Order: sequence, then C-alpha cells, then structure tokens
Amino acid sequence: MHDEIERLDPSGSRTGYAIREALDQIYDGRRTGRWDFTQLMKTEKTHIGTLVEIWLQREFLFRDGEDLDYEIAGADVDCKWSMDLYGWEIPQEMYQQGSKIALVVWANEYTARWASGLIRIDDAVLRPPGQQRDKKRRLNDRGRDRILWIKPGANLVKNTLLHIQDPKKLDKIVNAKAGQTAVTNLFRELTGVLVNRATVETAAQQIDSAKRVRDARLQLKDEGIVIFGHYRPHPQMARELGLPVPTLGRFVSARLALWQDGDPEKCTKIAGKLWRVARTDDPEEPGPKLPKQGEGQY
Repeated sequence: MHDEIERLDPSGSRTGYAIREALDQIYDGRRTGRWDFTQLMKTEKTHIGTLVEIWLQREFLFRDGEDLDYEIAGADVDCKWSMDLYGWEIPQEMYQQGSKIALVVWANEYTARWASGLIRIDDAVLRPPGQQRDKKRRLNDRGRDRILWIKPGANLVKNTLLHIQDPKKLDKIVNAKAGQTAVTNLFRELTGVLVNRATVETAAQQIDSAKRVRDARLQLKDEGIVIFGHYRPHPQMARELGLPVPTLGRFVSARLALWQDGDPEKCTKIAGKLWRVARTDDPEEPGPKLPKQGEGQY
C-alpha cells in the first residue's frame, strides 16, 4: 500500500493539493470571506476530515473499500485526519474484529506543513479507552513509533491571507470596499508571493476570479506591476526573474523595471525588451504587456 501511494504521488504534491482544496472548501471564502480555522463553526471543523477523505479519493481515484473508506493495493484502508499531529481518533471497528489499516493524515495551516503515513491498528498501539461515549482512542507511544510514514513532513501550499504578517496589508485586502479593489490590493501588496485561486476568490467574494485577476493586471500596469499565471510562458518568465514559479491555479506578481547593461539582477524578455524585478528605489514606470498565457512570447 505504501509503495502504491508512493508510485502515484512520488513528490507528495497531489496529496498536498487535495489537503489544500479540502481546507479551502470548508472556508468557502468566496461566499463567506473566511480564511482562518478559528473562523469556522464547531460543526464545520468536524467536517474537515470528511472533505480530506473525499478530495484524496477524487485526486487518486481510489476504489471504495469493502468495509473501510478506500481500497489501495487490494486492501481496505480507512482515512483518518487530524490538525493535531498524532491526534487521530480511532473507532472500535478498526481493531475489535481484527486489525485494520489506517491512512493517517495531518496538516497545520500555521506552519504550512503536512504529513501522512500508514499504521495497522490493534489494541497494542492504542491508549486505554477514555470516558468518551464513542469509545474512540488515540495512538500510544508504541503506535506513534509504528507509523510507516509516506511523507513524514512536507510543505503545504500556504494559506496566503493567514500568513500576511503586516496587519496594514491585510486590512487593505480584506476590508476593501469592493471585490475588485481587494484583488488589486492583493497583488499590489503581496508582490513576490504565490497566491492561489481560493485566495483571489476570498478577497473578491465574487464568482469570476479569473476576470478579477485580468482586471487587476490592467489596473496595476501603470505602476509597473505584472501578474504571472500558470500557463506558459508565464512560469518560465517568473523563473528567469528569480520569482516563485506559479503552478496550477496560482499567480505571482512583481513590479518590474527595464534591465540595463551591467544590472546584476536576473532578467527576462517580454514584448521584445529585457525586464528585471524593480528595486525599491526604482522610479515607478508602466510595466510591459504580458503575452497571453499559452501563446508563447512575442
């Protein structure tokens, strides 16, 4: 089972994507404007595990298990989620009628890390039953040591709004009077930072996030700020400038200046000219028009 998951997701990016999508779905930022776990209601917090289970099955097309959540490599496995490492709650049916396998998944929004592993559940790996009505139990020290890690720790796509350190920048985004203003401020204030689609939708609280990004490009052009998307040649341009490279559903903005002979910075060719990331003391000048995504450079 471990080898099959490794084969399907050697880098862990697909699992990380599924976790990110599950969390963004529970925040439902487009409708609610929320982006933080503390903003959720109690019933919503308990639903995250179900969404993680659904998104993993959706991403990997796991078959339904005979008795448990999935079938992987010909065996049943139950998906267990916790936002506290080792905080998985194990029900009686996982060990009372023979030991069963659990796929344990953990993620922390504040550290932007996740992990997953496999463990065969039996009485020896569990703490004594507590006073809970459902009789669920957690792993004991022996159980923690017996986890067969698939990814003992990996980076989670960051929750952009949650990780804004400057409260003034956050205020300009989340308290903007209009959705388009919020999205424009998002890319103005967070240059050089990867921004995912869910963050754009949360800022805008509108359906058409793609249009909000296109309009932000037009509004920021005179300030020299461009927004790279995930279709070619945008990722290549971002890479050549030394910026984070946008992948599916992500964007990165940067203020640019014309590159001159002798400039030490990296550069990229846009609209027939060489451009670099602007320095803080560079005067503001209109930025270049990016090629349409998927059409190559011109």
